[in-house]
This record gives sequence, structure tokens and C-alpha cells, in this order.
Amino acid sequence: MQFDKKLNLIKRVLKKKKELPIIELKIKDYNNSNFYLSLLYNQRIEKFKVLYIPLDVVEDTKIEEYCCYQFMEVKSVIYIMEEIKKGLPKYEKEKTRDFRNKNITNFTLELDVYLDKKQYQFYATRYLPKELKFFFEAVVMLFEHAPNIMSELATEILSVIMNTNENIEYQRSLNCDLETSDLKIYFPSLQNEKELKEGKIDFLENVNGKYYGIIEKHLVIIEYNNNRKILNIYCDKKELVYSIYTYQILQKIKNKKERKFFKINITDKKENIRYNFLCLGVTKTGMRVIKQNKIATIPWKTIKKDSIKILEDKDNQLKEELEKIMKS
Repeated sequence: MQFDKKLNLIKRVLKKKKELPIIELKIKDYNNSNFYLSLLYNQRIEKFKVLYIPLDVVEDTKIEEYCCYQFMEVKSVIYIMEEIKKGLPKYEKEKTRDFRNKNITNFTLELDVYLDKKQYQFYATRYLPKELKFFFEAVVMLFEHAPNIMSELATEILSVIMNTNENIEYQRSLNCDLETSDLKIYFPSLQNEKELKEGKIDFLENVNGKYYGIIEKHLVIIEYNNNRKILNIYCDKKELVYSIYTYQILQKIKNKKERKFFKINITDKKENIRYNFLCLGVTKTGMRVIKQNKIATIPWKTIKKDSIKILEDKDNQLKEELEKIMKS
């Protein structure tokens, strides 16, 4: 049964039970999973409730059998709605409420608010953006009243607001089995293979669940969910997302061939804070690293040279390069 048809079934059930939605969170095709959560007011018993429905298990019209309810305290609801009211005035116009990544059709979040006889529909891709921080308490509340297995999803959805994620804005998302699929079908530019020039891959490694690759001085990041068969692509130059460079990186991942980065830990002089970086090497002007999803050079003047700690360095290559720089 289609996602929209299931939502229509929910509307009928709520109307039948005289339950009015106040906040609705609709999660569509998020790692191929779909959920519905809402804060409701039951007119018959005059109580607030949170409703949770795992939409993927709904296969017939008897959606009532899949509804999970928990009661909410009035004080909590009042606090949450006051927080939302503070942020809503900026989003009276419909177009200001759409934060979706237009290049990705899955990982869709729809957050609806019903207030003063008006409906406000907000949209986002994968993460709740920082602009919608005033929804933080509401989303936390919804997930707190859902089964514990939903906590990991809640953490991911709220990770941008909580500053716990790398905030990678993926430019493409593919439903693809990386091990068995013919990758060429996803890259129209490969049709004229004779005119294409392959690039040199300097680094490629799986770090914290993502593949980071450096090819022809460009950064490509690949996130692959093997269970759901979803592949997300980011490139520091958008025009190269569907290029032979990305195709090469994917082929190397498919064939399990990697070339590890240098790993370093350095202290920023100004902030006096230590940071870990994936490092590409050193130059006369500074250290080349991946910083905020870009290839960047950290100038020597901002680094405490005596506090550079090499965490991983195959064949002592980075150590030798550093020693040469220090002597010059």
C-alpha cells in the first residue's frame, strides 16, 4: 500500500476517534523505512496523546491494529507549543517552510503544525535544519513516546541541531546494490568512454562509516547502507557527482581497494583546542587536510608545530615530510 494511502487511513481513524492532530511528523523512505508520529488531542476523554505507527507493517485497511498510544501531560504540551509559537512568525509564507534537498528524493521529513485553525507544513531532507530549532523539544517528545528502537533514528534526525554530525549535504541518493549492480547505468557521462579521462586516486578509505576519496585534487564522500541498498554521494564540485571520477571511486569501493589517509591530531593556536584530521600531506605553507568536507590547508602560523601528533602514517612518509619542513 502506498505511503499517501496509509496517511489517508490515519486521517479517517483520527476523525472516527475524534482525535485532533496538533503536531505530525511523517517520515518517508528514510533508509527505505516509513513512520508516522503525532501529538493528538482526544476530544472524547479530553486528553493529549502521542501516536506512533510503523507504516511499513501496515498492509491492509485495519490501521488501528498498528497504532501505539501514550498519554502526555498538559504542562509538557503547553511548553512545547509555546516554543513552536515563538518560531512560527518567520514562516508564514509557504515557500519559506521547504528545506528539502531537491536532488534527493528519499529521506523525506514532513513536520505539520495545526495552530489557530491554520496548518503549517515544513519539509526537510534527512536532518531537521538549525533554522527549525524551535521544533527540537517537540520532536524529542514524539520520539520519547515511541519504542526505544526509534532512538537511533531520532539522534540522526536531530544531529544537525545538536552539532553531532558532519552535516554532509549529499547531492545525489541512489537505490543501488553496490556489490551486484552495473554502476555504469547510473552514469550517463560514461556513454562516450573514449572521450573520458580517468583520474588518479590518491586516497580512499572508510572512516566512521563513510568512504572518503581524493581523486584529481577533488574530495568525494560516499555513504552506503548495505542493508537498505542506498548510496549517497557528495563531491566538493557538484558538476562531478555523475562523472567518471565518482564512478572510479565506487568501483574501487566495490572491489574493496583502499589507500589510507594519514591521520593527525593538532592544536589550534587561537582556540587552543585539539582536532583530529584526515591528512593528505604537507606543503611549505601548511598541512593539507579534510576540513568541513573540503580539502583545506591549515597554515603553519595557526599550528603549534611541537604539538602535532601523528596518529597513522604508513612507512613513516608523513613523518619524513614533516621533518623536512621543520628543518627548512
